[in-house]
This record gives sequence, structure tokens and C-alpha cells, in this order.
Amino acid sequence: MSSNETNLIDQLMKQNRLLKGVIGVAGAGCALALLMGAKAPDTTAKFTEIDVERINIVTAEGKHALVLANRDRLPAPIIDGKSIKADRKMPGIIFYNAVGDENGGIIFDGKMGEGGKPNAGVHFSMDRFGGDQQLALGHYESGGTMETGLNVYDRGLHKDYGALFDAMMAAKDPKEKEALEKRWIEAGGPQTKRLFVGKTRGQSSAVILADAKGKAKIMMLVTPDGKPMLNFLDDSGNVIQSFPDAKAAGK
Repeated sequence: MSSNETNLIDQLMKQNRLLKGVIGVAGAGCALALLMGAKAPDTTAKFTEIDVERINIVTAEGKHALVLANRDRLPAPIIDGKSIKADRKMPGIIFYNAVGDENGGIIFDGKMGEGGKPNAGVHFSMDRFGGDQQLALGHYESGGTMETGLNVYDRGLHKDYGALFDAMMAAKDPKEKEALEKRWIEAGGPQTKRLFVGKTRGQSSAVILADAKGKAKIMMLVTPDGKPMLNFLDDSGNVIQSFPDAKAAGK
């Protein structure tokens, strides 16, 4: 074997040892990085600006605590651990309680409707545990009218009326559907408005009190032209007493 061949073999062996050393160091470095990453403490990232379609704030167990999303990614309501079908094609923020059920939220939207009149609104609701919204602040526009105010609602628990509603919707026989609807109502299925404080679509400032069936019984109003009134209504919505008395006001 010539000296040139010997030198070549020595160089190849040295390069081979060097390569093995590099691979070994790199492997140890990767292993160390993985180990440190697994045990590294939580870190805080700071952004000046971020574009995102949905943000999920979750608990340590992975349950939703808050979701902020655009109109295409807002999640369906969750009550008693079950997802409820709902068409919520609008952006918003949804709150969740400790068991993972929806606990309220903010939804909003706005677009031009027919005749160039806006359809828009903002709705901030607070839900009862195991049920639907009980209190809401809202502003709503449609057809050239507006309503702005606070609403207090009354509704039962979803575990009591949810299955009855599904059965009622699936029933084909009219008598069966009617019977199921009665049971659904008795279980607290309908959402009834018990109190409104705000500005009505008729542009009056108002306080309206309703019974358990949602029928307005007392209306305290100030009309757009400045007339104050207090009305008491029957079950049919007829005014049975009003202050100031119309005749007295005329005098």
C-alpha cells in the first residue's frame, strides 16, 4: 500500500470519528432540550398584534372557560354537558362555568337590511346554572326601529324541558304534539320576559312588569312628546286603570 493510500485512509478514519462525535453531541443536545422542555416552567408570550379567528381560554383540565370567536367559529351552546343546536352566525364572546356549561356571553352584529335600513344589535346575557339567560342588556335595530334596555327573563332548567321540546318537535300527531307542548310549558320551557327597563321601539322610555306568562301588567311610560303615564293591564292587554286619569288630565 502506497503512502498516499495510507494517508487517505487515515483522513477518512479521522473524519469518521469526527462525524460520530458531532452526531453524539447533537443527540445529547436534543435529548437535553426535550428534557428541559418537558420540565420548563410556563412562559408568557407577548404580542403587539395578533390576527386569529378564534381563541379558547381553557382550564388546566382543558375545559373551556372563555371563547372569543368570529361569526364562523362561535361554538354552539352547551347545557348539562350537551351541545345544543343553534344558528349563531355572528361574532362574540362566550363564558363557561366550572362544569363546562355556557354561562352567558356577548354577541353582536350589524348589516344593512331591506330598504337600506340596518339590522344590528349587541346582546350581553347572563345565564342561570343549567338553563338559559335570566338577564340581558341589549340594543336591537330592525326595520327602522330601535329598542335599548335591560331585560329580566324567567325560564326553567334545561334538564326538565329539553327532552320534552325534542319530543314535541319530532311528534307527527297533532294531539300528541299539543300534549307535549303543554308539558313543555309546565316544565318551564318558554322564555318569558318579566321586566323591561329602557327605551321602546315606540321611542318611549319605559318600565314594564309582566307576570309568569310574560303578559305585561304594569307599564310606566314617558312618551316621546313628554307625557308621563302609569297603566295597569288585564290578561288581554287592555288598560284597566291609568294615571293620570284621562278626564282629570283634560280638566
